Amino acid sequence: MIDAKAHYFEKLEAFKSESNEPGGIVLLGSSHFEWFDTAKFLPQWRFVNRGIASDRIGVTDRGILHRLGVSVFDLAPACVILQNGVNDLGELWRTGEPSVEDVIACYEQVVTRIKTKLPDTPFAIVSILPTTGDFAGITPWIAPFNVELKRIAKEANLTFIDFYPDVVGPDSQLRGELTYDGLHLNEDGYRLYAERLDAYLACLELA
Repeated sequence: MIDAKAHYFEKLEAFKSESNEPGGIVLLGSSHFEWFDTAKFLPQWRFVNRGIASDRIGVTDRGILHRLGVSVFDLAPACVILQNGVNDLGELWRTGEPSVEDVIACYEQVVTRIKTKLPDTPFAIVSILPTTGDFAGITPWIAPFNVELKRIAKEANLTFIDFYPDVVGPDSQLRGELTYDGLHLNEDGYRLYAERLDAYLACLELA
């Protein structure tokens, strides 16, 4: 287990020290993005990875809401792809808070800020993934949360990339052959993920 707080601030310092050319594709999220080997699976695209393992949307004093400058705005991105929420739901499962309503409200704040600052930048929301095994307790919240994300995307006129059906099994849990721990994707899972993102990016005809 990582020290989530320490890792968060270490990654922010690393982001600040980077020099990135404008026009990259920003991956904004948590471990699913931080550990996504885009050079291996999507070498044809130029990504700026702004995933931080264990990160949440920002209901507390840390999270995506509080790092939009260094994670999005400072980069002048050609596209923003956001996936987040499962860590908040995991905290809800373990401790009883934050509420789903608070998480969704914070998610809406993130979307509004990005849309306001970058109104002409392509922006997609990716559904959160099902879980299984030791993390199966999060399952009841996953599908309803994705319904809310789809609503947010529609109301903000964003693309919603629904990856959930690609990886969910008949038991509403993450298919075992696509994960190594019940929460994170393995290589086969990332290969499917890459196919979906590649199809979306190809439609944008990014320069």
